[in-house]
Amino acid sequence: MTVILTKSDIEALIPHAGGMCLLEQVVSYTDAEVICRTQSHLEVNNPLKTDGKLSKMHLIEYGAQAIAVHGGLMELSSTLGVPKLGYIASVKGVEWGVFDPLTEFLEVTATIIMVDETCKRYAFYITDAKLRKICSGRVMVIHPDSD
Repeated sequence: MTVILTKSDIEALIPHAGGMCLLEQVVSYTDAEVICRTQSHLEVNNPLKTDGKLSKMHLIEYGAQAIAVHGGLMELSSTLGVPKLGYIASVKGVEWGVFDPLTEFLEVTATIIMVDETCKRYAFYITDAKLRKICSGRVMVIHPDSD
């Protein structure tokens, strides 16, 4: 699979850096969707781990970061050229599959449901290396400083 963006590119798009930047690659994106991959769930020093374990609840953060990456890419391609600061306003409809914390990689997809100047809604889903869905849901992001 071709890597379009690396972790350092992603860190330039979102407000997370170092270990808190959970995504390592963008492998595909369009105006409607982004697909990211990562192995950060395997890192011993992953900042979301407690007692060496990553809770499946933390997968929502992986989805949220994919949403931020897509938003950043869309802002860079717009006339503004600068990603907008956004905050998670709600997470809904979360569904869980079986999460194997030792899966080779996670693939995180974020797809736009609706977007306007002040907020956007996305659906996200995460699959493991065997392409089994392990988490999905919907997120609303608000942009409080939108003019």
